[in-house]
Amino acid sequence: MYIQEKKLIAEAGNVLKKQMPFLTNWKLSFEKKHTQTTVDIVAAAKYKNQIYRFCIEAKSAGYPQYIRAAAATLKKFVENNPSYCPLIVAPLISEQGKKICDEYGIGYLDLSGNAKISCGSVFVHTQGTKQPKGAVTASQAIFSPKSARITKLLLSRPSARWMQRDIASNTGLSKGLISRVVAKMIETGYVMRKDKKLALANFDDLFSAWVESEMKRRERKTHYYVWAQNPRKLMEMISATLSGRRIKYAFTQEAGASLVAPFAIFDIVSVYVESLDKFPEKALSASEIDKGFNLTLIEAPDQDIFTKAQNKSGIMVVDNLQLYADLMKNPLRGEKQANHILKILKKGLK
Repeated sequence: MYIQEKKLIAEAGNVLKKQMPFLTNWKLSFEKKHTQTTVDIVAAAKYKNQIYRFCIEAKSAGYPQYIRAAAATLKKFVENNPSYCPLIVAPLISEQGKKICDEYGIGYLDLSGNAKISCGSVFVHTQGTKQPKGAVTASQAIFSPKSARITKLLLSRPSARWMQRDIASNTGLSKGLISRVVAKMIETGYVMRKDKKLALANFDDLFSAWVESEMKRRERKTHYYVWAQNPRKLMEMISATLSGRRIKYAFTQEAGASLVAPFAIFDIVSVYVESLDKFPEKALSASEIDKGFNLTLIEAPDQDIFTKAQNKSGIMVVDNLQLYADLMKNPLRGEKQANHILKILKKGLK
C-alpha cells in the first residue's frame, strides 16, 4: 500500500495530533539533520510542564524492507539525540511491520488508525480498521489466489534461486503474470535478484504477509450436519464418497491438522472442495444448517490447493503452509495447532 512520501509527511502532523490530543503547543520541523543522519520530521509538544520530543521517518509503504530502513535511520538519530522518541509513519503498517518496530523498540502510526507510541509517561496503542484513501495496495497483485502460487513456491524452498521459466514450470502460470507479480515482489522487498536469479529476501516477511492476506480472504462455504460416530469416521466417509465420484478435496484446519500432527480433540471437520455445487448431499445424508453443524465445506480459491495436497493414510490434506494459514483464521481454536504445524514446517525447510 503506497502513498507519495511528500503527501504522507504533510499529513503526519495531523496524525500525530489525532493520536495524542492531550499534547499541546506542537512544533514540527522537516528534514532535520544531526551529523550524518537526517530524519523526515522532528516534533515537540507539551503536556502540563513536560516536553515530549519525537523523531519521525515517513515511508510511502509499510512493507518490512521500508520499516527496517526507517528503523535503522531512527536508531542512528536517537543515538546522538537520546531525548527523542522514534516513530515511523506509513499509509498502513503490516503485522510483520509492527513486529519489526517492536524488535527495534520504535513506535509507529499509520493513516488507518494503527498506532503504538511510548514516550516517557505517554503510551498510546490503537488498532485501525479503515484503509486510507488514495493508498494503492500491492497485496492484491501478489496474494490473489493464482498469484499466490508463486509465494507458496518460494516459501516451500526458501534457499532456492529461480529463473522465471522455472517458476512457470512449477506453478503453471503464464510468463506475463509471473513477470508482473515478481516485479511487485521485488518492489515490496519480498524478493531480490542474485546472480540474475530470483531469491527470497526474508522468509518471515513474506510468510507473515501471505498469512495475513489469507486470514482476510473471503471464503465461499456451506455448513452441514452429517451423522457419524466421531470426526475421524466423518472424514473417512467424506474421503471415500468424494474420491469415488472423482471430486477433488483436501481437509484443513483442525481436521487436517489431526492427520499431520495430532494435538487436540476437535468436533468440526473442514474440507476444501473444487465446487460446492458438486457436493453429494444425498449420498452422505447431509443436512445444510447454520447451527449445530459438524462439517464445513470451503470452495477452493485455486486448484493449487489440490495440486499441493498431501496424502495421509489415503486421506488428502492441504499442504502445511496452507494448513498453518487456515488454522490461524480461528485463533481461539487453532492457534496451538498452528504453532505446532509451524515447527514442523520450519524443520522441514532447513
